[in-house]
Amino acid sequence: MPAPKLDRALVLHVAKLSSLSLSDAEADRFADELARIVRYVEQLDGVDTTDVAATAHVLLDRMPLREDALRPCLSHEAALSQAPQVEADGFAVPTFVE
Repeated sequence: MPAPKLDRALVLHVAKLSSLSLSDAEADRFADELARIVRYVEQLDGVDTTDVAATAHVLLDRMPLREDALRPCLSHEAALSQAPQVEADGFAVPTFVE
């Protein structure tokens, strides 16, 4: 399935889904910038990666790994002490998905 055309209408649709308000100039600018990013990424489809081994991290061979160790941290009570609202023994947050 081909990707949808990345134009002003798509940017405004995503902005609406994200509850963002964009001016006409911002919508036009983002449409142009995102379209350029997509065109660049599409160029990568032409790169032959047949002999490139899959990796989870590009610097995996240079990443020193550390042992997991317990360290002192905030108690449950201390963490909640500065919360604006506590509910069910945890942080209360406003509903954002109905």
